[in-house]
Amino acid sequence: MHTPMCDNIVMHSTECVVVGIAAPNRAKREWLERMQRAFSSAVQLGLDAAQAGQTCSRARLHKAVYPGARELGLPADYARMAVNASVSLARSFYGLRKAGKRASFPTVSGSQGIGLGVNAYRCLRNGKRWVLRVSTGKRGQYVWLPLRVPASYADRLALAYGDARLFQRDGKWYVALPIRVTAAPAGCSSNPTFIGVDLGVVRHATAATPDRVVFFSGKEARHRREHFAQIRRRYQRHRRTDRVKQQRGKERRWMKNTNHTISRRIVDLAAQYPSPVIVLEQLDGIRDRTRGSKKFNRMMASWTFRDLANKIRYKAERLGIPVVFCDPRGTSKTCPKCGHATRSNRPEQGRFRCVACGYQGNADMVGARNIAAAGPMALSHGAPDMPRPEEGQPGFPGGWSQGMRASLAFRL
Repeated sequence: MHTPMCDNIVMHSTECVVVGIAAPNRAKREWLERMQRAFSSAVQLGLDAAQAGQTCSRARLHKAVYPGARELGLPADYARMAVNASVSLARSFYGLRKAGKRASFPTVSGSQGIGLGVNAYRCLRNGKRWVLRVSTGKRGQYVWLPLRVPASYADRLALAYGDARLFQRDGKWYVALPIRVTAAPAGCSSNPTFIGVDLGVVRHATAATPDRVVFFSGKEARHRREHFAQIRRRYQRHRRTDRVKQQRGKERRWMKNTNHTISRRIVDLAAQYPSPVIVLEQLDGIRDRTRGSKKFNRMMASWTFRDLANKIRYKAERLGIPVVFCDPRGTSKTCPKCGHATRSNRPEQGRFRCVACGYQGNADMVGARNIAAAGPMALSHGAPDMPRPEEGQPGFPGGWSQGMRASLAFRL
């Protein structure tokens, strides 16, 4: 039977998989290093043209970069990727300038790598081994690079399709491959179960299901971040910038591992319910809208909400669980019982008390329930650009009908 709510679900996603390359011989290593130097020089040509012309137009940069890239010895597909890289860097810089942020014009670093167009490589299987076949730009001539593929990735490399990147790290070569994943929605029906997930700083996440609320504390992460910040300040006082960079990478790896754990628990929680749909907030630009003390700004800058949301999304889509995004406005100040929305409902950061009906509860729990309540609208129409609710009005216009309350069946 046709279900209108399922029309907005597209269960296609692309994941980035980084695979190591077995130690190349001398000829292959020299080819990789030569291509890396040529590619970096071509990207720098584009950045010089972007800075001189104060532009990030793809047409103008293509005209400035492509002939020079070909003269440097880059094949056509590699030259196209160099244009793409220079356009991306230039647009990032001018985007920051337009937003009023301070930024220095980008330059090419040694980690730029080599862009591989979709037609420049193939992942081929030879028995139990995988090999990356890279085009040299001459018909019938290729460089064959054996891959060190973990067992968990062995069957997925056949799905690699799209622009990739070769890069070097600590003297070893790697390839970042895009993997196209397609999954059928798991039991999409006219009566889905919405799981609202509120992402935050005090708590990494709060997940609200029809019969319970699960909290994921961020206390340990805050202590660890403050510890890393103190170490960085100490190294900076002694001008040990090398140690500062090492600590930055250590903190990032630890946070990514934490997000992997949290996202797995959230997806496993959703999988326990019939026809689950995970609802997240669309938090784009939240760092630009919130300012506070130096400590608060540092906490916001280190808040990895996008990484956590991406991990929730791709883990859920592997199991066929749809993930939709709702408008975050009003979720923290709207009463989930009567729909009254006002800032006065939040007397404290962690406490919610409705001034209209007297309902009280944990603020993160209320936010997660409101996000779940916005699920039907996000699922059927996508995340709408709704106006901000007026004082004393429901936070989700048309979304607080008796039917929705009955379908959610939250235990208030």
